[in-house]
Amino acid sequence: MRDLIGKLEVVDDDTASALRVIDHFDRLVDERASTAAVVRAAAALAGSTAGLHDAARAVAKRFTPDGRTLTGKDAGEWRHEPVPGQPGSWLWLERPGDQGPLDALILERAARALQALSTGSSAPSTSGLVRIACDPDATDADRRDAVARLGLTGPVTLVLSTSANLRATLISTVGDLVLALLPGTPTLPDGIRAGTALAPDPLRLPTALEQATTALRLAADVGGLAPAVVGYDDLGALAVIAERISADEAAAVGDVRRLEELLAGHPWVVDTLHAVLDQPSLRQSAAMLHVHHSTLQERLSWLTAQLGYSPVKGRGRQRAAVAVLLWRIAQDGRPRS
Repeated sequence: MRDLIGKLEVVDDDTASALRVIDHFDRLVDERASTAAVVRAAAALAGSTAGLHDAARAVAKRFTPDGRTLTGKDAGEWRHEPVPGQPGSWLWLERPGDQGPLDALILERAARALQALSTGSSAPSTSGLVRIACDPDATDADRRDAVARLGLTGPVTLVLSTSANLRATLISTVGDLVLALLPGTPTLPDGIRAGTALAPDPLRLPTALEQATTALRLAADVGGLAPAVVGYDDLGALAVIAERISADEAAAVGDVRRLEELLAGHPWVVDTLHAVLDQPSLRQSAAMLHVHHSTLQERLSWLTAQLGYSPVKGRGRQRAAVAVLLWRIAQDGRPRS
């Protein structure tokens, strides 16, 4: 091959360049190179950033032509080259404007190299199929195939949980979170913190994943007074707030900062506010908190003085409810006990 490339460079440089691409990826296969090495080679040969998305294995890689790793998901609409035999997996080159003369060949050979380097069965595991079914970037064909392989035909409840003890047949992970698909509208076990969403059609699971992520932001810790399992459909207008306000934005709100300050010395603050906002009477709130009615009255008097408004009257009650909601959003991404 190399002798042929040398001869062709004299009379047909384009053909020599094409053969050089083929030879390069063939050598990577012979050397049993890593997935990252193949994607880096594609970037270097094309002179543009290259990426790989593998939904089944929860892999996303992007590399610059000089081999540097890029973080974050690219938002561009680039031509995708599927990896044969690996549903939910494809490559792309991030080249604005017209494609380079060898771009199609580079992508095709890189995809073939990844196929040749894959070990074991090319069929995704159940965990991989769950990821493909929920991946918003998967092709319609791959998602349809994954849903069929999983045997999902009707409404599906998607559960996104921080709890490692969540058990289900159709289960996978998304980063540090556990993702489970449960047919219908099942009753979830106690002792988990989770957000849930119902996909009326299994092909709409990517939307359900976004919704469950929103619901999880408002789920309290297990063992607290507020619900540890939150369903997206139960949020109504509250979902709009959770979807549009980041944790940093919520944490910067004055009322939220004040709650954090009070919690430092009085860990009962948020539970107390939740109880008086959740129950129709102060006596029922006190029962929920397992404190005497007079103790709750003392807490509320103290809170009114510290907050600058009454959390149980008129607009003060509304203000307290929004403050607690934003406080929960501000906890998003923080370590949980």
